[in-house]
Amino acid sequence: MSIYSELRLISNVIFVALICLFQTAQAHAGSDACSEVKLNGSGVWYPVSMRQEASGTLNGVFPDLGREILTSLHVNVAEGPDLPWNRVLVLLEKGQIDVLAGAYKTDERLKKYGVSRPVMQEEVGIFIRKSLESRPQSLKDLIGLRGVAPFGASFGEEFENFATESLSIDRQPFDDFKTYMRLLMEDKADYLVIARQDGVMMIDETGAVDLVEVLPWPAAVNTLHFLFSRATPCIALLEPFNEALTKRIDAGALKGLLDSYQMSEGDG
Repeated sequence: MSIYSELRLISNVIFVALICLFQTAQAHAGSDACSEVKLNGSGVWYPVSMRQEASGTLNGVFPDLGREILTSLHVNVAEGPDLPWNRVLVLLEKGQIDVLAGAYKTDERLKKYGVSRPVMQEEVGIFIRKSLESRPQSLKDLIGLRGVAPFGASFGEEFENFATESLSIDRQPFDDFKTYMRLLMEDKADYLVIARQDGVMMIDETGAVDLVEVLPWPAAVNTLHFLFSRATPCIALLEPFNEALTKRIDAGALKGLLDSYQMSEGDG
């Protein structure tokens, strides 16, 4: 075989190898692409993320904003079923959920998940029985009182650290969140810890206006974020998602959503 023939044979082998490598890379890229996002969130967190009782559809500020942004990024969105909050976080960590619509940021969550830029702030409120002998003026004044809070809820690291060390807070997994408010109404608890807007809505829904009040000072003030699973290819969307999120917030989309849910509050 001539040197020319040998060079031609080697060239052909290299060409075929490159074609195979390119096709393999394409197939791998295709398998890693995020073409559909599995979205989920709380079903009882007004106005952050809620489910309509009749249809079970997830709506609220975060699901609405998330669907709008993901659609603009040419990604399909599949809405997950109603699940307990802790279960949602576990599934997000394992990659069975891609994006969680609305959550507080903590050091632990920063390690486990991709965290979007802050979307909004929220106050955590302390709701008390009006028949309580004295009005607590700070978290320290809650020491020795009977507290309740939603099962699985975290209100920020500073509050949770203080609560673990100093407070007595019962966190039972009730299916109906209004049960926590009823415990106050029935004198089975002295205070309830819950997001302020959520608690104010519950006072109206349970007819507790004459029995329960919210203290004027916040137990905590937290920023709310989207959480992305690090276990799925959809983590690659975090950067373009943040860019689109910033543009929409700057354009007033967040204010528009908040206003729309405030307007519909009286309609449940």
